[in-house]
Amino acid sequence: MANSNQTLKWINSLEDNKIIFDAGIIDGSKNRGIYGIFAIDIIKGTEYCAYVGRAVNIYSRFLIGKEAHFVKLRKGELKNNKIIEALNDKYKRIEVRVLEPIEFKYVDYCRDTQLMASRECYYIDYYQALNQCLEQYPDGSNIRREVWKEEKILSSKNSPFTTISTTNR
Repeated sequence: MANSNQTLKWINSLEDNKIIFDAGIIDGSKNRGIYGIFAIDIIKGTEYCAYVGRAVNIYSRFLIGKEAHFVKLRKGELKNNKIIEALNDKYKRIEVRVLEPIEFKYVDYCRDTQLMASRECYYIDYYQALNQCLEQYPDGSNIRREVWKEEKILSSKNSPFTTISTTNR
């Protein structure tokens, strides 16, 4: 039976290979774990990891429900600039990859869910160290951006590392 998902139909209506999923995501055989969304520059041969996430059902995380990544992309509601740029650039494509499949042990719920969260953080840290994945918000962020910006300004004024001009001494 053919897949009737509207977002998948939209993806398939785009130019050839504009959005590519790792084998196993669409058919469900490789569907739990840590995933990455990559913007690929086909001219330069470079790639940029735009987002890392975790899901117990990667297919659903991208294609089902109003909060699904590519449902938001199709509707113009996704906020990740690198993904939007890749969608709109004829020399770029978007690839969704399973970075690490996660198999639950089903011994302890907290351990299984912590394993997924920990592995997601590992990949976010990895790509951010490469100056990628910079529009990534952590789960459970407990500080609003506005408060963070205010504190940043205050801390830079009080920092012992603030540059002091030596020309006006």
